[in-house]
Amino acid sequence: HYPRAVMYTCLALALALSPRSLSVRRRASAAQSRRCGPPVGAADVDIYGRAVLAPLEASASTAEPVVKVYSVHCSVNVAMPWSNKPQEESTGSGFTMRQQHDGQLVILTNAHCVADATYVEVRKAGDSQKHVAQVARIAHECDLATLTVSDDAFWEGVEPLEFGPMPSLQDEVSVVGYPEGGEGVSVTQGVVSRIEIQRYAHSGANLLAVQIDAAINPGNSGGPALNADGDVIGVAFQNQLDSQNIGYVIPAPIIAHYLVDDAPSDPRRPAGFPSLGIFWQALDNPQLRAYLGMEGRTGVRIRGVAPTAPAAALLRTGDVLLELDGHAIANDGSFAIGGQERLSFAHLIHLKFAHQTIGLRVLRAGEELELEVPVRPLQRLIPPTAYDEPLPYFIYAGLVFVPFVEPYLHEWGDDWQQDAPHELVQLVLSGAQSEAAEQPVLLSRVLPSPQTAGYLTLADRRVLSVNGERVLNLRQMHALVQRLQAECDHLAFEVQCVGGPAVIAIDTSTAEQEAKAILETYRIPAAASPDLCGQSET
Repeated sequence: HYPRAVMYTCLALALALSPRSLSVRRRASAAQSRRCGPPVGAADVDIYGRAVLAPLEASASTAEPVVKVYSVHCSVNVAMPWSNKPQEESTGSGFTMRQQHDGQLVILTNAHCVADATYVEVRKAGDSQKHVAQVARIAHECDLATLTVSDDAFWEGVEPLEFGPMPSLQDEVSVVGYPEGGEGVSVTQGVVSRIEIQRYAHSGANLLAVQIDAAINPGNSGGPALNADGDVIGVAFQNQLDSQNIGYVIPAPIIAHYLVDDAPSDPRRPAGFPSLGIFWQALDNPQLRAYLGMEGRTGVRIRGVAPTAPAAALLRTGDVLLELDGHAIANDGSFAIGGQERLSFAHLIHLKFAHQTIGLRVLRAGEELELEVPVRPLQRLIPPTAYDEPLPYFIYAGLVFVPFVEPYLHEWGDDWQQDAPHELVQLVLSGAQSEAAEQPVLLSRVLPSPQTAGYLTLADRRVLSVNGERVLNLRQMHALVQRLQAECDHLAFEVQCVGGPAVIAIDTSTAEQEAKAILETYRIPAAASPDLCGQSET
């Protein structure tokens, strides 16, 4: 999905680089002296007639910390979750680092490099052997993953890279990785051109990112971006479509949050970045500021609070947010981080962890209030991703029901916002949970049979209710169908349509017999996914 503009920096001895020798240097001769020693002898030449260079003794046992990542992955078919899509292979980059909490050496890479991975291997520069790796930790929200390698031979001589400080505008950077077009390590150089909140393509999350003008090509993902001292200031992860030499790296604050964030329910996945759960309006218009009694203050108006957010008990619609943790909020929702840099106030919230609090100063009815408001990660009504885990489903008399996830609409292609059903697109773009467990259910397929005749055009629609009882999520709906199956002569499924819901009626007396025939006809292994099989089934 990236432009194929090639801007490779060719390094003849890149396979023997030491960690510190990968830093950006303006003086090529000085960089060359750090990478290698003097020629062994005039007669010692390689097959191209170049003088063979002896490695420095101090780094003779040091292996290249930037590795190539090979992944085999297989994603689920979101419309028919009992089947998978065809197997695919991809490559990316990664680098070795040492975990602070236990001192273990691991590999840091992008989550999209190993998403839905069934088999992962890594290879060091200059090494012909690939080593099997395991995904130890992954966070799709911030597009980061940690790999481990059980083979001790892989770690011999490996010196991990160190993390450096947050860069400033115009700081020089060097992106190291294994882009497509060759097997060797490649280095591209540039400068930091922008630091702001960006949309992460892998997850749709809006988090801090650093924009650079060094080329980031397919295969570079997961490689380190290094400052002039050879320290890691970020992880390369995406570039700007239809533009040349505009790349983005995940900066150190986001990486640091990922490395220490823990979810009590699953140690392989961080809890995620918290949210205040507010909807806000900019106050650029002086008339609106006068109406709200701002009197020289700056801030943004809170126009709504998510019902599932802890802030719902403390904040009100119409409050004006003036400060966050002591940082004054401008009328456009930004705060100052330097003489020439500003960021969205959302970044101050992202620096927190689940169930911490953040200090707010708000203006309410002309009075300033100091509040300590809890923050936590909030689930979207429609989950933006569906990686690594099987998707639940159940089938009732030829009707296939699945949870609504955004990748479902991606089946309509890159222009899904225009081509997919508009009611579903609007749920993705503007839908919000009314309670914590809410996730819409879709009728994804109507499998043709005598019992489903006339219903085929009602696929790809949201299920609103069953016999008048509201559908909250797939698990609740499955239990509801099982209960009503035993109590009622017919089940009436209401599905969302323009102008009013359509109704699908199924005779319960023949549903079980019809379900068995459909499973056999369409070679479907089970009427429900394993996570729902604990409930009684039809």
